[in-house]
Parts: sequence; C-alpha cells; structure tokens
Amino acid sequence: MSLLADIYISRDDAEAVRYDTDPATFGDREQFKSITILEISTLWSLMRGIEWDANLLDQFPCVLEIHNGERLIHRLPQEMAANLASLTPEEAFTAASKWAVTEELACEPGEVQPIIDGLVRLARKSSATGQRIYFWNCV
Repeated sequence: MSLLADIYISRDDAEAVRYDTDPATFGDREQFKSITILEISTLWSLMRGIEWDANLLDQFPCVLEIHNGERLIHRLPQEMAANLASLTPEEAFTAASKWAVTEELACEPGEVQPIIDGLVRLARKSSATGQRIYFWNCV
C-alpha cells in the first residue's frame, strides 16, 4: 500500500476539497509519495530554526477528512508559503539537507529536494495569484 501525497494550490477551502474527487482539474500541483503533514511541519520548523512541537500541527488545518483519515486535505499556513516563496536555491538545498536527516525521513537530500522545489514553485505561484497551498494524502 502506498501513501500518496499531492500538493496543490486553490482559491479557498471550498474549492480545495474538490481535489479529492477531481484532481485533474487542478493544474498547479505536485505529486509525491510517502510524506504526511507531519513531515511538512517538520520542514517548516527546520526552515525557521525552531524545535518541532506537536502544537505546530494546529497551524495546518484539516479541511477534509474521509474514512477516518484514509484521505485528508490540509491547508498550509500562509506564513509557511511566504517562507517557501522567498527561499533561494542555496537555502532550499540547506533545508533539504536538514530535512533528509530527520528521524521521519532518514534519506539522502536529493530524495527530498524535489519536494522542496515543488513547494517553492507552488508558493511563488500562490503568492502571485492570491491562492493558498493545500496538501492531500490518500492511503
């Protein structure tokens, strides 16, 4: 069984929940596997140089939950989107290096760099269009 993890932009929560049934209509998206909002929140804490705390998850509101969490959609904080949009390539590489060695991921930086690059691209697009970033998981 694979854990799907898509990141996309949308105008608002009402539109964002439609991703669950019609993802092809969302042109600005990135598709990954095996990450959850826990790993995304860990990345954000590393980017800000703060210790991760479970309360950080409260800043990623769940806008859709189906079948006890088999499918979830979370909205990323605007502050995280702004942080991502301002990352330089060097800062993105540093973030990937720190994120890769976390207990949750334990991988090579090159394995998570595409995720960060995708987040940066979507953050810049969402900033330019006034949209929000959403994170969809499906087990």
